[in-house]
Amino acid sequence: MAGTLLGSFATFLFQRRTADRAEALMWRRLTREERLTAYSGFAEAVVAYRRAQYDPFHRRLEVQDSPELASVKAESFHRRMVAQQALFRVQLVTEDPGLVRLAEGALEAARLMDQATDRSSLESSVGQAVQALNDFVLHAGEHMRT
Repeated sequence: MAGTLLGSFATFLFQRRTADRAEALMWRRLTREERLTAYSGFAEAVVAYRRAQYDPFHRRLEVQDSPELASVKAESFHRRMVAQQALFRVQLVTEDPGLVRLAEGALEAARLMDQATDRSSLESSVGQAVQALNDFVLHAGEHMRT
């Protein structure tokens, strides 16, 4: 009888450890998927925001107070809001403060494109925004692989 109880207890411990491992593996997979979705969603939103920043610059060159300028500015603001929401998701799913700083920097670099006064400053701002987003993506990729 003692052998049966000992065997049952050993089986219980083995099954419990197996169940704990399976649960931990599932949790890591879900976390990885959530991070991948948040990181890629953020990158997509910043690219769309960056693209929307071009239009107000070109419209300002044409006519200062046109309805088209107001429309493209509204689209740019909308894209910034979407990118900000994506940043919040990044902040929620990562424990890496460096990654959050890179994401914030990428969003800020895209925002600063609006301050361009000529084509040269626009291209410089675009270059900085592209590099900032690339830095985020590279760090996010490293974070995903660890």
